[in-house]
Amino acid sequence: MNNQDFWNTIYKYRECGFEPLNWISNFSNEIDKDVIEPSLNKIKGTNYKITPNWIDYFHKCQGKVPELTRRFYDFNDTLSQSETGIKNALAVLFITNNVSENPEKRFNLLNNFLSSFKSKLNTKKIIAISSFSKKQFGILDFIQIRRGNKIGYVVADNYITQVTDITAPPESEIHTQITVSGAIENLNLLGCTSEFRIYPIYDGPTESILDTTRKNFDSITLSNNIYMEDYSSVKKGDLLFGATSTATTSNELPLRYEDIEEGMNVILTDTFGSMVPLNLYLLTQINEKNISLFEKNDISYDLLKKIKVEIFNNLIHPRFELGKLISKYCPEFGSKYEKTQNITCVFPVLSKGILALKHLSEYINNELVIDNIPIKYQDISCYAIKEYFVQNSTSSVNGCHTIIASKEITDSLIQDLRKIHLEPEIIGKIGKKGKKSLIFTDPNFDKYFPPRSKIQKKIRGFKKKENYKKL
Repeated sequence: MNNQDFWNTIYKYRECGFEPLNWISNFSNEIDKDVIEPSLNKIKGTNYKITPNWIDYFHKCQGKVPELTRRFYDFNDTLSQSETGIKNALAVLFITNNVSENPEKRFNLLNNFLSSFKSKLNTKKIIAISSFSKKQFGILDFIQIRRGNKIGYVVADNYITQVTDITAPPESEIHTQITVSGAIENLNLLGCTSEFRIYPIYDGPTESILDTTRKNFDSITLSNNIYMEDYSSVKKGDLLFGATSTATTSNELPLRYEDIEEGMNVILTDTFGSMVPLNLYLLTQINEKNISLFEKNDISYDLLKKIKVEIFNNLIHPRFELGKLISKYCPEFGSKYEKTQNITCVFPVLSKGILALKHLSEYINNELVIDNIPIKYQDISCYAIKEYFVQNSTSSVNGCHTIIASKEITDSLIQDLRKIHLEPEIIGKIGKKGKKSLIFTDPNFDKYFPPRSKIQKKIRGFKKKENYKKL
């Protein structure tokens, strides 16, 4: 694709109400949990409670499938709630930049929305997207599981596609391929192996784009034996790709955070930084002069093109083999957890990179001692940080997560992860319990974030001061 073709494609996206270049520096349009959660914590006395989690799950009952009811809410209008009587929902909130970046406006919007519910409702899994559109709205997917004999778990997740191939046209099938794979990534991480279901969240400015998107969802779900339940578009008129997903497991979930012990291994399932070359590739499309600039710094344009293809091949690949592997290390439903045989817990990394370790430490209320930060393309990542092209050089693609496990099963687990073409490494250990902090002993730590950047301040502010000199 030459430079003019690239920009013609970019203009097509913008005509569709989609800003394709917004995520390039940090690989996400999602409002950070450190921003959204303080606003949520200030809201009191509502029937709608949000207890943020990275996943939601329910008991699986024999012969029963989850029932999903979707509702749309426009934040700019007087909210007229259509309540369902169902007590659990997954949420996606689209908030304009000027509101998401203003604490008072952000609080007022969220408070007005949550206070409008008349019936009790709880949300664990919530995504808040910072939108360049002027349209602010929320999507709630109410999930109900019928009673019966409990035989396992139904896991539910939601996902909005942010990183996608913007060199392909808006109608390209790759957008829905990335959406479906992304929507089931966390389900696989929790050991789900059956009854995968996709409930698309999509929109577009024309009936032609909507029809094509529906067909693309049909194609990717059918080819991967995933059940799809079609819903109408969001009806806001802007290009959007996302989905809610569910799947089941007949094993216990690897979420035994209460059983974490000091000295357990922290395993990274795949290397950090695998997303960064995509940033540099797109910069060559934005301005062809960057090709010679990068090549003067020993970064080949042909290499960037090759890695770009590898990145998108990863993002469109539903990682069912990861679900089977995790399931292997989980006890059968109702059986006792054994630390010498079972994974203790998992936690997603993906585009958050090292920042996910901060979130993990907060989540488990444990100190993490990180000895090793494996970077897939270290020279490219360090250059991108040095020139301020990216904010987080540790952002990763699908397949990159953390697993906490005992020493007894670590070797076997790493061997199995390698069999499914991942590059696992032990990156550290669990430190003292009851201490939310990070200890980094990797001497290259400072090379992975721009000096005085927001993300470096977050990590440094969370890192134990007595360990600064070790860096």
